[in-house]
Amino acid sequence: MVLHWGVEADTLACLRSITASGFPARPLFVVDNGTGVPTDAAIAAAAPAAEIIRLPQNVGYTGGNNVAIRRALAHGADYVVLVNNDAVVDPACLDILVTVAGEVGPRLGAVGAKVLSAADPRRVWMAYGRLTYRAALVERVGHGEPDDGRFDERRDADWVSGCAVLLARPALEDVGLLDERFFAYHEDVDWCTSARARGYRVVFAPSARAVHRGGGSLAGNANGGGGRAVRYLCARNTVLFARKHARLTEWARLAVTIGGSLPLAYFREGRAGEARRVRHLIRGYRDGLLGRAVPFAALGLR
Repeated sequence: MVLHWGVEADTLACLRSITASGFPARPLFVVDNGTGVPTDAAIAAAAPAAEIIRLPQNVGYTGGNNVAIRRALAHGADYVVLVNNDAVVDPACLDILVTVAGEVGPRLGAVGAKVLSAADPRRVWMAYGRLTYRAALVERVGHGEPDDGRFDERRDADWVSGCAVLLARPALEDVGLLDERFFAYHEDVDWCTSARARGYRVVFAPSARAVHRGGGSLAGNANGGGGRAVRYLCARNTVLFARKHARLTEWARLAVTIGGSLPLAYFREGRAGEARRVRHLIRGYRDGLLGRAVPFAALGLR
């Protein structure tokens, strides 16, 4: 399933890559997150088998994907595969995700692909994720490194990217769907953490490959404020995640690293005339602590 809420050309390229896949994606849901584009005809040309779901408003990565996940489960799907609209998958990607899922067995939660950078597909955008409870909350293992074989071993991970990920039906029914409070960013970390806490495996499958532009989804749905929204949401959701999962020692590590990073960020951004960037982070941390909803108008989201 593909959620459209960014650049139309990205979404159509994504759908063409899924259609060219060696594994039939049935049903293939395309959810329009309140944008009104692409047209039905454009989607049908890129993916003739796609079923289009049009939402009246933007409900985020979490809400939009949950609509399609519910529909897929109602159709009896054993697995649900989410693909970011600003990603394209290799022809074998979906087949490998399903094959690995079958090999892992009934305690599977998620299988994630190796994600390469669209700016330079010879480099890794993310292999798998590590939960650090530092200021950024997580580490994208392999980010920016050459795709030279160092990240070619299948392994269990703290989390895998929602860019191209398979979720197993039993885990979805047990853990639940994506937590819609997150709206966007760190929802994949949250779901994988919840699944692992219930005994499900989260597996990185490096032979399944996708190429990701990065930032193309939200940036295309913000009125010039894509970067502002990303900074705010990452900060807000870091704290929201900690409220949900962190132990006292992890809270302490997070607080110390955030407290240490903000003055440095303020100095660096202030010298560049961009001190407001740090204010977006501070507002995000505050709203995460207070459990506030995403401020659409302030972020330029529609």
